[in-house]
Amino acid sequence: MFSEPTWLLLDHFGILLGDLLMGCTVIGAVVGFVRRNDLRRWLRTNSFPEVGGEFDPAEQDWDAVVFTVSREEVPRWVMERVRPRSVAFVGTEQSRPVVERLAAFSGEHSIRVASSHTVDADDPADARRAVAAALTALREAGHTHLAVDVTGGKTPMSIGAFMAAEERQSDSIYVACAFDPRLKKPDMTTARILRISGG
Repeated sequence: MFSEPTWLLLDHFGILLGDLLMGCTVIGAVVGFVRRNDLRRWLRTNSFPEVGGEFDPAEQDWDAVVFTVSREEVPRWVMERVRPRSVAFVGTEQSRPVVERLAAFSGEHSIRVASSHTVDADDPADARRAVAAALTALREAGHTHLAVDVTGGKTPMSIGAFMAAEERQSDSIYVACAFDPRLKKPDMTTARILRISGG
């Protein structure tokens, strides 16, 4: 069909194309290695298939929960309803007495306190590191179904905690309830666990 010189030309062209493709592959691999963090971020662009809705505490099998702490009513309520095997607390210097009371409450209910972290309430990166460390330690201890309660603490703490939960494929939850102005505390009879992400 083709003359011998044409076949020879096509053969040379094929070899040249193969060499070009191999060169591009090597260059792409080098660039991918050097810019691996950018590539990882691009490949792991956040998506949230399960957002919103309500969790029934009785139907959840979270074996460990990480709490951001400001007040004690919400963590106590969650522990009573969910009955995790272990918990971890992320609080501030101001909430340290609350964390200590929660740790005592956990002990009374045979819930192990895996860790307790003190963070800067205005630094989301600090909360993110602390929650990530707590989740890693819980997984290393054999826990598989983890939740992060982002209800307590200031907004930067909640944001950092949410980021850590997403990065480690853990559920993030928020406890919504009415506030009783007469007693100046949350009305836990109205409490419900809302899904932020996961589930």
